[in-house]
Amino acid sequence: MPHTDIRPHVMALLFDTDFNRPADSLVFRHLDGRLFTEEEQAIVHNATIEELQAAGVYVHNPTAEAEAAAAAHELAELLFKYVIPHHEVLIPFMTHEDVLEYDRLATIVAAGADSTPPHED
Repeated sequence: MPHTDIRPHVMALLFDTDFNRPADSLVFRHLDGRLFTEEEQAIVHNATIEELQAAGVYVHNPTAEAEAAAAAHELAELLFKYVIPHHEVLIPFMTHEDVLEYDRLATIVAAGADSTPPHED
């Protein structure tokens, strides 16, 4: 189970952290330039994703990224379920260029859907 408690002492340290450290430095600094102690370094390195995000730090989260990509795919499929059969409703809202692009892409999709895959022995 993920740790979701936000610890005040961690937050206080995170808000006093200069995350723009030099590329050659492995040690964080306080906003006033003082180097972190070993204990402070350990606290920042053990901060949870929730704590880092609450402090406004960008955290690359591959799980959230994968979930977002899957949700975007599901959303597109849901929209296509209604858009494809009723695309004429969208035409008044589309630019001329978008209508041409829609027609071009729809032709490619239809051609691919109608083709049969090569026979493999």
